[in-house]
Amino acid sequence: MSAETILVIALALIFGVLGARLFKIVKIPQVVGYIVIGLVLGVSVTDILNKTLVSEFAPLNYIALGIIGFLVGGELKKSVFKKFGKNMIIILLFEGILAFILVTLFTGAFTKNWSLAIMLGALASATAPAATVDVLWEYKSAGVLTTMIFAIVALDDGLALLLYGFANSIAKILISHSGFSLYAAILKPMYSIGGAALLGILVAVIFRIILDITKSYKHELDLMLSLTFGSIMLIIALALKFDFNMILAEMFFGVTFVNIAPFYSQKVFDSMRGFSPPIYILFFVLAGARLELKALTLFTIITALLYLLGRTTGKISGAALGAVLSRSPSRVAKYLGLGLFSQAGVTIGLAISAFHTFPSLGVTIINIITLTTFIVQIIGPPFVKLGITKAEEIHKNITEEEMLEKYKVAGAMKTEQPVIYRQNILTEILEIFSASNLDDIPVMDNSDEICGIISLGKIKPVLSRNIPANLVIAEDIMLPVAHVTFPDKSLREAYGIMLTNNIKSLPVVSENNHKKILGIVEMDTIMEIMREEIIKLRELRAG
Repeated sequence: MSAETILVIALALIFGVLGARLFKIVKIPQVVGYIVIGLVLGVSVTDILNKTLVSEFAPLNYIALGIIGFLVGGELKKSVFKKFGKNMIIILLFEGILAFILVTLFTGAFTKNWSLAIMLGALASATAPAATVDVLWEYKSAGVLTTMIFAIVALDDGLALLLYGFANSIAKILISHSGFSLYAAILKPMYSIGGAALLGILVAVIFRIILDITKSYKHELDLMLSLTFGSIMLIIALALKFDFNMILAEMFFGVTFVNIAPFYSQKVFDSMRGFSPPIYILFFVLAGARLELKALTLFTIITALLYLLGRTTGKISGAALGAVLSRSPSRVAKYLGLGLFSQAGVTIGLAISAFHTFPSLGVTIINIITLTTFIVQIIGPPFVKLGITKAEEIHKNITEEEMLEKYKVAGAMKTEQPVIYRQNILTEILEIFSASNLDDIPVMDNSDEICGIISLGKIKPVLSRNIPANLVIAEDIMLPVAHVTFPDKSLREAYGIMLTNNIKSLPVVSENNHKKILGIVEMDTIMEIMREEIIKLRELRAG
């Protein structure tokens, strides 16, 4: 790898992040920023990311798509299939096949080239998970709509492969006037899908066995991450070697693992999400860099617009119709189609395959797919955000600590809590502790200002010495006030202080006078708030 290549990586990451942040300021998903930066750095504008450099990064596309497939699979837990399996299949068939039919009709009517039209129709059925999933993660979406989007973008590739095999065979008949090919239409797609399923499941089972044998992996996250990434790379290599669908293989790896290893899966998927952002950024920047604006003709542009019209109409109306027929929740019928605009990996891969199979159509197909992929990658993420926002599923998939971010200490603190004065004798102190459920109680001076903390743990050694209780006063056994919080601080921050220092309560003091105590916030109160939030999330996800 040359110094120039490394410099390009640095520029893509730095400017990609800056572009994403600028777009985020105006409430546009960050993935759009990555793609636009790629367009600026690519052949259409500055040519910093030229064709040679883009081709050098081809393996990165496989890695990014592999990670995406794995993480998407991880969202498809057994409980999801049990509750929504029938709905998923019905919706999948309607949105994919209707997009296929409409694109074929619209582009065929304009171009009069039905072999081109049916190939474009097959390509239109696929939905790329990358940009869609990135938005769902960015906005911490959760709920029945989010679950259905995850499922459809994960399963769409399989349907696209089947439709492509069928369209490939029909296009050959139209071009060469030859007979129907059972192998191209059915057997080859089934081999690609079936092989992907077997590969993903096998790797997941072996991965689970290795984790069971090496118990230390559940504590050593760096080793767990390395093993996970190695497994993803192994699937990529084997899928390419045996011509299996790579994204589907990774998806089967994720869905199998999350269901056979629930104990490990949370840490495994969290570690991969933390590892993947730089790879995602480069992937989307490169996607933008590929578009060659100068190579577009009026014929290509009009055909591309008809392709987009048919695909968008088919996805939205097909998803809505499928949702209604499967009796899915109303928000799925209304908004699912908005989450199915993006296309990339499988669509581009099949377009390249079509280029080699049909030289006369290949250039036109690649130009149309390149242009439409760029457009839907730009407009797709905002529509995903619109859908999950309308369905009120945004900012619902959050950690326990993030649940506390919206709460202030003032709303959770107790103002009527016992206090100890510095001259209280040990007998009085014990009575105060016995009347409360606190392990730590603040000590006040004569001015009613906090001057220390007494812990039950500090009292026990004194009792064991048999010292007369009236000879020990609070001042003798109190500790300095090491940790306090303020009313306007987030409850998440107070929770963090208590966890870090292994304490169960925290004095709340005035911002203007750090010795004036206003109340106490307790760990039990925080835990109760988190339990209520978890119940709300479960009700939301249940739909």
